[in-house]
Amino acid sequence: MATMGWSLQNMRLKSKLIVSFVLLIVISTSIIGWVFFLILKEAIVNEVGQSVQEVLKQTMQNIDYKLKDIDELYVNIVSNKDLQFIMETDASTDTTARANFEKTFYEIVYPKIFGGRSEQIQSVSIFGQYGLNLFVNTDATAANRIKSEIEQTLIYQQSYSAKGKPLWLFSNKDIFSNRDSGPKVIYNARKTLGLLDLKEWGLMLISVRESFIFDSFKNVLTDMLAITYLVDEKGFIISHVSKERVSTKADPHVWGVINGSSNGSSLILLQGTMYSVHYFTSQYTGWKLVTLIPQAAVYKHIELAKGTIIMIVLITVALSILFSVLISSSITLPLMKLIRHIKKVRDGDIHTKVHLGTQEEFGEISESFNEMTEEIGALISKVRDDEKKIREAELRALQAQINPHILYNTMDSIYWMTITKEYDEIAEMTTAFAQFFRLILNKGDEMTTIAKELETIEHYLHIQKLQFKDKFEYDIKAEPDVLEESCIKLILQPLVENALLHGIKPLKNKRGMISIIAKREGQLILLEVIDNGIGMDLEQIEALLEQPSQNGGYGIYNINERIHLAYGEGYGLHFESRRDGGSHIQIILPGGYVDV
Repeated sequence: MATMGWSLQNMRLKSKLIVSFVLLIVISTSIIGWVFFLILKEAIVNEVGQSVQEVLKQTMQNIDYKLKDIDELYVNIVSNKDLQFIMETDASTDTTARANFEKTFYEIVYPKIFGGRSEQIQSVSIFGQYGLNLFVNTDATAANRIKSEIEQTLIYQQSYSAKGKPLWLFSNKDIFSNRDSGPKVIYNARKTLGLLDLKEWGLMLISVRESFIFDSFKNVLTDMLAITYLVDEKGFIISHVSKERVSTKADPHVWGVINGSSNGSSLILLQGTMYSVHYFTSQYTGWKLVTLIPQAAVYKHIELAKGTIIMIVLITVALSILFSVLISSSITLPLMKLIRHIKKVRDGDIHTKVHLGTQEEFGEISESFNEMTEEIGALISKVRDDEKKIREAELRALQAQINPHILYNTMDSIYWMTITKEYDEIAEMTTAFAQFFRLILNKGDEMTTIAKELETIEHYLHIQKLQFKDKFEYDIKAEPDVLEESCIKLILQPLVENALLHGIKPLKNKRGMISIIAKREGQLILLEVIDNGIGMDLEQIEALLEQPSQNGGYGIYNINERIHLAYGEGYGLHFESRRDGGSHIQIILPGGYVDV
């Protein structure tokens, strides 16, 4: 779980949203599907139970209807005049009359009452009050019974106690001898009374075929692999799909469940298979219609429901993935667009504008971002203006530091010339000094051209040559194509002054030489000051560049800082010098005009 959380944290937002949405939907859908399945499972079981009970009820009513239809034959029997005459006439001693009565019954009465019912009725037995017995398809054992034997049987006594009401019985024994060898018969037994005078006719037995009953439920619940059968109130099977089970006792486990209750449902384990037992009791006969349904058949519907739920869950998950991608894209695409514009701003494009759509939140983000870039642009412009003003002020301050320094040194030289009364040199120096100051003042403009900068340094060298009494010579060379290039003013003078004071002045046995060269090298402009003085070591060079010096080095630091302020850190001074080997200083400037 910790690894999953770490992985989720390191995902991109779109993937994280998709995974989160899918997990949320999968978990919630699975939980809902499982709960729904449990509820549906219980509902299916209950529905199956109720449905089976209803089927059993309808089937049992159909069986009762068939039995009642047989029972109604009694009215036809007792209302038949021919049969009435036969049953109420004592012909025990008249053989001819008995023969005529039997002929009338078989040829007239029976076809009239029972005709067309051969598929329903198996046999008809009438044991007359006067010893005349009439039989159709009756077992010979029963047919040969005399009146006194009939009256001693249980079935006669039960019929007598019923006082003419119909009595439906199932016997798995010989009803007269109670032996197991007798036929298994479904009986309608009734003590028969004459319709008009209520005289006793005797005992009438109508047996129906088992198939007549079985046809009512043989197709019941076959789609659920149900085993359905009919049992009497003693637990003997009256009708069954397996005919060898007819007249046998119902399974004791099943009988233990259904006995003592009119109808219901229960679960039972038989021979390693779980069944649901459903039963319904007829109020007419007292018999029970029982069905055993394998739970696997019930679960077939549940599995079907389960498969449907799983399919719904899978479809939901698939749709959730699709919609998660669409929704996450609708969220992340504007954000990615915003990130791209933020990178543009980071790269310097502060004027970029972003439009993230019309959605309220992204619309507000777009508006805020655009307002922010406008404010940043305004701030950058202000900062640039302020930096420019600061640079200009710093340049002016640095130049202001140089000007008094030059003025002080020159005036000091003129002062000593007046003491020595060198009046011609004073006039010449004063003229050169005036031209020099005219050029460095440059009408207040901070920028000049290389041509004017070289002219300025030529006046300065002329002043210095008058001061040093031909102690040195100088040479100025410039490539024509650089003369009109722009540069900040007064950048050569501190370098030339440093060369004179610290390189050439200390020379004792040779004449000094200063060369000034202006040239182009690629995209750069190089201004070079070369002298043959005593040179400098590395420590002296570093001291000149790192901090102001009180010994003539202030101007070097000043000019390097001015170049940095005007052009950037990539430009400035470059020294090549060694002790007693002269110095070579380069001013590195960009080619072209730079706005300071």
